[in-house]
Order: sequence, then C-alpha cells, then structure tokens
Amino acid sequence: MNTIQADRKAQKELMKRYTKWFTVWFAILLIGAFIIPVYKAVFLGLFIGGVGSLIILHMQNRSVIRMYDVIEHGRRPKSHGTVSRMAVGALAVIVGLFYEDRVSVIAVVTGLIAGHIIQFGEFTLAQLSRKRGEY
Repeated sequence: MNTIQADRKAQKELMKRYTKWFTVWFAILLIGAFIIPVYKAVFLGLFIGGVGSLIILHMQNRSVIRMYDVIEHGRRPKSHGTVSRMAVGALAVIVGLFYEDRVSVIAVVTGLIAGHIIQFGEFTLAQLSRKRGEY
C-alpha cells in the first residue's frame, strides 16, 4: 500500500470517529430536549446547527479525499469548497430564523461550531494517546 492510499484510509477512519462523536452529541441534545422542556428551543437549535456542521465536515472530508485522487492520478483539482460550506451554514441559520418561535437562532450558530469542537477534541485525545503509545 502506498503512502497516498494509507493517508486516504486514515482520513476515512478519522471521519468515522468524527461521525461517532456527532452521534453521541445528537443523542445528548435530543435527550436534553425531552428531559428539560424549558430549554427545548436551545437544544433544537444546537441540533440543527450540529447537523449543518456534520454536513460541512463531510464536505471537507470529501474535498480531502478528492485531493488524494488529484495527487495520485495527476488530474486537475475541482473546487466545490468555501461557497458550498457557507451555503450550508446559511441554510441552517435560515431554518433557525424561519422557525424562530421554536428554535434559538443563537443556538443554531453555536451548533455550527460543533464540528470544530469535535475535531479539536479528537486531535487532543489522539495527542494524549500518542504520548502514552496507544495511538
């Protein structure tokens, strides 16, 4: 297996771990929305923003995998990056604004940051595990 294929495989494994973290995050938010009905709008806003963040993360992953293909095969890269990711974020905020009586818009925007928080947490855990020799 060459280096590019190993990197592509590592990227796919990393995305699986991110998706598992998001699954736990979504479960916590949905349980919180049903247990604490006073903050239901906040939990639902975080959920909508989190879904947008997960979509953005998958788009970034697809872009990285596509770049591995470009390096491996020497083709010209296609760019579907920034505008598409910004559109997903804007769509999440528009949904929050449309259902403003049921969803907190501030929570939607905060939920869009969930992907970055999960990436940082996974990176930190990987660094700690690497120091202990487990990673």
